[in-house]
Amino acid sequence: MLKVITIDLHVEKETNFIVLHIQDLNVTEKAIVTPGPKGYALKIVKVLEFPPRQQLYIEVKEKLKKKSNYTLNLRWYSKLNPEPEGFYVDQYESSNGVERLLAATVFRPNGARRAFPCFDEPHVRAPFRISVFRDRFHIGLSNSIVHTTEDVGFYMGTGLLRDDFIETPPLPADAVAWVVSDFQRESLQPSAAYIPTTPAPLGTGVGGKKSAQLNNYTQLKGKNPPVRNITALTHSLNVNLTPRQNLTVVQPTTTTAWPVNLNGNGKPTNLTSLSQSTGSSIKRAPSYTFYAPRDLLIRSSFILHTSRDVLEYLQTWLDISYPLTKVDFVALPSLDRNMISSLGLVTLKTSFLTDPSSITSEQYQFSALRIAEAMVRQFFGGITSRKVLKDVWLWEGLIQYLGIHALAPLQESWPLREMYLLKMATAALDIDAIQGWDSIMNGTSHDGNNEEFFVQKTAAIFSMLHTAIGEDRFRGCLGSFLKVNRFRTAEPTDLWTICTKKANGSKNIKDMMTLWTHQPGFPLLTVTKMGNSISISQRPFRPADFLAIHDDSYDGNNYNKSSLNATDMPSTVPPTTQGSKHKAVPHMKWIFPVTYVTDINNVSETLWMQNVDVTFNVPENVKWIKVNAIQNGYYRVVYNDDNWASLIEELATNPKRFTSEDRLGLLSDAFTLCHANLLPCEITMNMIQYLPSETHYGPMALALRHLEKWRRILKYSECFLMLSEFIKMKISTVMEKVGWSDDGDVATRLLRPEVLLASVLWEDIDSITKAKNMLNQYLYYNGSAISPNLREVVYTGSILSGEYIYWQHCWERFVNLQRTSETFVERMQLLRALGRTKDAWLQNRLLSHVTMLPTEEVVQVLKAIAGTPTGGAMACRFLQAKWFELEKRLGPGTISFAKVISAITQYGATKFDYDEVIAGASIRPRSRDVRAEYDLEQRGLQRGVGGPVTDVALQVGGGEPALASIEEMGHKHGGPCTLLSSDSFVIMFLSQTRILSEL
Repeated sequence: MLKVITIDLHVEKETNFIVLHIQDLNVTEKAIVTPGPKGYALKIVKVLEFPPRQQLYIEVKEKLKKKSNYTLNLRWYSKLNPEPEGFYVDQYESSNGVERLLAATVFRPNGARRAFPCFDEPHVRAPFRISVFRDRFHIGLSNSIVHTTEDVGFYMGTGLLRDDFIETPPLPADAVAWVVSDFQRESLQPSAAYIPTTPAPLGTGVGGKKSAQLNNYTQLKGKNPPVRNITALTHSLNVNLTPRQNLTVVQPTTTTAWPVNLNGNGKPTNLTSLSQSTGSSIKRAPSYTFYAPRDLLIRSSFILHTSRDVLEYLQTWLDISYPLTKVDFVALPSLDRNMISSLGLVTLKTSFLTDPSSITSEQYQFSALRIAEAMVRQFFGGITSRKVLKDVWLWEGLIQYLGIHALAPLQESWPLREMYLLKMATAALDIDAIQGWDSIMNGTSHDGNNEEFFVQKTAAIFSMLHTAIGEDRFRGCLGSFLKVNRFRTAEPTDLWTICTKKANGSKNIKDMMTLWTHQPGFPLLTVTKMGNSISISQRPFRPADFLAIHDDSYDGNNYNKSSLNATDMPSTVPPTTQGSKHKAVPHMKWIFPVTYVTDINNVSETLWMQNVDVTFNVPENVKWIKVNAIQNGYYRVVYNDDNWASLIEELATNPKRFTSEDRLGLLSDAFTLCHANLLPCEITMNMIQYLPSETHYGPMALALRHLEKWRRILKYSECFLMLSEFIKMKISTVMEKVGWSDDGDVATRLLRPEVLLASVLWEDIDSITKAKNMLNQYLYYNGSAISPNLREVVYTGSILSGEYIYWQHCWERFVNLQRTSETFVERMQLLRALGRTKDAWLQNRLLSHVTMLPTEEVVQVLKAIAGTPTGGAMACRFLQAKWFELEKRLGPGTISFAKVISAITQYGATKFDYDEVIAGASIRPRSRDVRAEYDLEQRGLQRGVGGPVTDVALQVGGGEPALASIEEMGHKHGGPCTLLSSDSFVIMFLSQTRILSEL
């Protein structure tokens, strides 16, 4: 395919050569032309291509003069890539079964060089004027709207049209996008709060006069030939700056519907009141168009309305007008990511357009969140972008946080704040608790490919920054950041400097954020309440016995409980990472705001932690203090025993005294501190006694997921049966409330599958029977289809019933779903259910297919099998037997291989199994870069890379420290270890039969 590019250059420093980027492009013609009507081509004396750096070197005989303009013209040939990378060709099947082709761009960072010669570096932004050749049965789309469409004759017997797109604002090369397809479209106008945009005034054709400048925006004037099959609905407001790149690339009839102007809730968005509260004077907003095969257009409403609501909310909240007049969405069948958001053009995977009735409530909300994040990228990434790829963590973390922040007021019935805490903030804290994680600045990659942990931690730090400076200042900081760096690149320090100025010097935000991003870990706050005096001190969070897997076997008679005293926590030194490239630096205390509430004051108070501990007084009648109100801070909190007791008492008697976020935070702190051997299990178990009264999704889901970890870890322990009875008793009350019918409000529909799945996993007989009967009715008696929210519950319960026919049905269902890309979540549910069988022969049968599955599916299978009593040793033997095969397929020392290793060793291995795997890994022959590979594999064995916390003390090897705490209580009460309940204790023992009978 022949393509042409013209690059306008402005020379800042005299030179005789130009270096730009190309990859897999065959450049056939090149010319550097001087400006003006009498311009001439400079003589090119040398052209070199350097494939390792993907660079093209062009040297001229006559030097390019300083402060002069030149034009670089290149013509090249290239093939369309069959894979979604660069400029690629895709195909889909139309509703009548005919195969259709389309062409589109998919650029990863520094990926534009695969499609056209360019200066493909993130700090280089330039305007682009794009032209696309196509036949009259296709349409062309790009970042901006079509200016003119002209008939350009025939090529190989096909009549061609050329779409000339209006010049874009300055963009990085990898933010340019275009699509050629025969898709149909569905459109949506801005909401009633904005002035409807008028049809675009058409400018001069190619070779006409240059567009006039008005208020730094482009308005094209003059008359043009009729425009055919263009996507423009409104006039352009694109900035016209230099330098500019002109790109020409070679390659349907559309129908437009106008949906009712409603937000995602089906209610008009009150943008007028938001505009008044923020002082915004923005009156215009873009139009929204969705392009896809005709049979997928019915699913466009959710995307169009959600994107409109979020974008209009953002431009009002930030007081930043969206720079274009349209946002296009295009569905690509083979896209390897859910969504790619370029300014003005968003491409999304066809499988993302699932029928809402076929996915879970959680999936539906996450889909809305992905759309919200795509709209945030239009501002943070479109208007302003990172200067270097290493700073991707800042943009991605901010996008994740603002996605939640922008969607929450538009979907008030959704527990988005709880979802953020559950999926991002506490997940990052749990991972960060594992020793060996580096700081954000040192741990992130220079190529921008980072582990999800760093993005989650950045989002949590932005939440803390939001609390530190307040809503208005936070909004003002982000708005000023976009205005100052409009269509430019920026660095993290640019944002921190603006935030410091907005804080009026009262707080040094720059120092605070620099410390949080350059220093690893997070603080553990020790809060001591003595009468009306409160003291708060900080120290780095360090698990008391991180290396418990290497400890000697537990001896109940010699166990020293003092190590579990929360007010006298042992100091541990983090192990030195052998492969670390960064020297250890002296630890500095973090700077951050601390919020708290008390039993007599619902309104949170704020104080600042810096280099010294804090002591203050509260009224005499205060019974308890809860630090980290609303869970905006990125830290853990441990209290003295009296305050823990008062918090637990309040939870038991009046749980609504705490917000759902605070209840989630208390549970998260209690479980994680217990896992880290910094808190007695007694306190954690006493705290969860209130769970039958819990009605919110977030706190219940967090508690049940932590208890599921306990189930996996303690499955071989002598106290497991009584622990199981205790958990089932607590869950049963909640089960009666939520029932088995998939109905109710959003929170209930999210809560129900968490509770029912927990009851099945803890092997409640009634729940297993109910699940089996539901599947049986569906399979053999024409019963109703299984609701997506209950699928995993039904699959798991049926398999745990022990009847082979249900395992076989789930396996056949999984095999059938492998042929479709829209069923990823259900495939994961089926694999987890299949692995949870207690039949060792079926587990072995499943393992025989594992090495052929994708990495994500391998991890699900191994985690499920390793978490069963029969599968732990089997999974470890499998890892040893298949080590070479997995290493060859996934790559030695890769994150994928580490995830597979930790899926088995995290919960399924005893200390004996763990030592055998370690020994086997250490003696296997290795190739180059031996040290790096071995270090990463060891990290995979010792922690879950990219996964959840490895539960520190409750780790591989039977969870000795926490189990020892349970055993110690058993010895203190003079009976064997059991887990029961009473008003004052959760952990009682079998000898106390009176309490057992009451329960």
